[in-house]
Amino acid sequence: MKIWMLLAVTLVCAGGAYAQGRSRGGSSAQPNQLIRIREITGVGGDSDYTTAAPQTDAKWKKKINHTDNYAKDDAKGWHYFEVAYEVANIGTDSTGAKKPILAIPEVEITYALLYDMRKSKIAASVAGNAKKAGGAIGWDNPKQLYSLFTETITYTTITPGREHYAAVCVPPAATAIYGDPMVFSVEIKVNGERQGDIATQIVGNAAIDGKKLADIMQERGPDGKPRMAAWWERIENLSESVVRREGILRDRSMTPFVMAGDQYYDQVKAE
Repeated sequence: MKIWMLLAVTLVCAGGAYAQGRSRGGSSAQPNQLIRIREITGVGGDSDYTTAAPQTDAKWKKKINHTDNYAKDDAKGWHYFEVAYEVANIGTDSTGAKKPILAIPEVEITYALLYDMRKSKIAASVAGNAKKAGGAIGWDNPKQLYSLFTETITYTTITPGREHYAAVCVPPAATAIYGDPMVFSVEIKVNGERQGDIATQIVGNAAIDGKKLADIMQERGPDGKPRMAAWWERIENLSESVVRREGILRDRSMTPFVMAGDQYYDQVKAE
């Protein structure tokens, strides 16, 4: 069993909480805060982030590709990452007076994931062959060690209440190449204003270039205490081992998971 460390809303250097696969919210409410993250799941402990998408039966497979079965592969699962949050039913107007909330027209959720390519069997095989051939591809190139995936998605018509869910997925082709997730973070904004603190799950003692991620992902808050920073905006400048890869993360509505339980998830704003 791996040990996974929870770095979430009450991050402190000497007293970090520990959890198995879930990062729970719990920060005190801030002025004009309408949304609080309850938990994020997908990285850590018993989390089964490798998930089979809702599929049809073998008859469908035979009909599509005229064979009995698709080729077998060890890494044909999606990685699935979810955030659960709650929305206040009372807000404030421009004068500071309290007012009931019917719905929040738009909510922005930023998802950030850091993957460890050393955990990829395919990448390890390619690296081994490249080394034998004297090539530069593989672990000789530090840019291939860690992959950063980010995506900001706008959701619409968010009503007050506790039961709100949103999720992003990494497709099987990417999970096979880029390895396992090391860090998963979620930031929520309304009208450009961050709602509470960033929620994060991180592998215990995870490090890049000998630097603990738990140390380089912090900033000082207004109260002078350390808190989780928007690390994905600056981590490329802190380590040349990290490379940003675009177009990988997908909202669940753009995956086969839309076939199951769509009524429980917030709706993406149409382009």
